[in-house]
Amino acid sequence: MIKLTKVNKYYRQGDHRFHVLHDINLTVNQGELVAIIGESGSGKSTLINIIGFLDDDFTGTYFYAGQPIHDYTRRQFSRLRNQNVGFVFQNFKLIRDTTVAENVALPLLYAGQRRRDVRQRVSAVLDQVGLHGYGNQLPQNLSGGQQQRVSIARAIIGHPQFLIADEPTGALDTATSQEIMNLFKRLNREEGTTIIMVTHDPHVADQCERVVKIIDGRVVSDSREVVHHADK
Repeated sequence: MIKLTKVNKYYRQGDHRFHVLHDINLTVNQGELVAIIGESGSGKSTLINIIGFLDDDFTGTYFYAGQPIHDYTRRQFSRLRNQNVGFVFQNFKLIRDTTVAENVALPLLYAGQRRRDVRQRVSAVLDQVGLHGYGNQLPQNLSGGQQQRVSIARAIIGHPQFLIADEPTGALDTATSQEIMNLFKRLNREEGTTIIMVTHDPHVADQCERVVKIIDGRVVSDSREVVHHADK
């Protein structure tokens, strides 16, 4: 599904050029639940920006669904992103003065779908993430865990090929973090959703079937772990 080979990333600041990612080789198959771990500044966020088609300025090759996309234009990357990826962020990125249902509906409305069809899909997705009856609430009136569920609902409403979750439990307490992890694992297990999760939390990574560790822009380990299903 996703195959990066010898991917390098440089940033330029004034006269200086910084080498951020070094010869990254990474393959992610359909249906995997993968954690990418590393300290702050290790390059993990830079890596997922490339994986998620947010950054097209890199060297090396990127094959997605068997297609060589490393030479795509920015517009082609944007189309790929809109059609294939759902994003979940640490700080939720919800529109505070817009209802839960309207937040969740945004990707489909941007895609030009009819409002009647969108309403039905929003209702189904809110049920899926455990927020039945919350459609008319405002995000600011919800708990952090509930807001993250809204964010997940928005990410999956368009049936993306894969999710990128960037520190999705970073702003939550331990119990709520586990509830969110249980939801991700259920989406992966029951819906077959491919999930790439960035985290610095070993307990979160421990619940993923595969852990990729990055230090100073290099993949230093890529291992399959014994998954602890805390929701069972």
